[in-house]
Amino acid sequence: MGKPRKKHPEEDSIFANNPFIEGLFEWMDSPEGQQSIAVRDVLWDLLEGVQVDAKQRQLIWPGAKRTARKERLDLDQSVQRIQKMCPEFPGGEIEEFLLDWIDMGYDPENYSQAQLDELDKLTERWVADHRRKAKRQGGDPRPMARRKSSSPCLMIPNRCSRSPVRFMASVTSL
Repeated sequence: MGKPRKKHPEEDSIFANNPFIEGLFEWMDSPEGQQSIAVRDVLWDLLEGVQVDAKQRQLIWPGAKRTARKERLDLDQSVQRIQKMCPEFPGGEIEEFLLDWIDMGYDPENYSQAQLDELDKLTERWVADHRRKAKRQGGDPRPMARRKSSSPCLMIPNRCSRSPVRFMASVTSL
């Protein structure tokens, strides 16, 4: 005789009866969540080819095809650059995305482990200093956490391969 079968194997899943996961799915289905996902999808595409100079605290934007010149911009200048291209995006959401990308999303190729460790130290310090400065100046150091936007970003088509399913998979693998 074999083992008795479980009637509902999904009840053993981390997704079953998990308030965090349920809240995340609710947020993803909300207008605010859909807007944030759409904005982040476009920003992922815009950052393709962008490099980070963590010592100088600059983003190095690839040049236009006609000019092979690269553009070195600090964080605030980079937010302004993106807002020129996507004026409907809230500046705070762009800034928060860039901070997250600098801290966790930038993954240069061909770096040794020592170079990656140094990059991590520099970017963590950069992001922490930026948030501390924003807090001192009375700004919101985590703009997305407390502010809603009325931006019409929901109309933006998904221009990259990231999807809510992949986003969810990356969140649950943490």
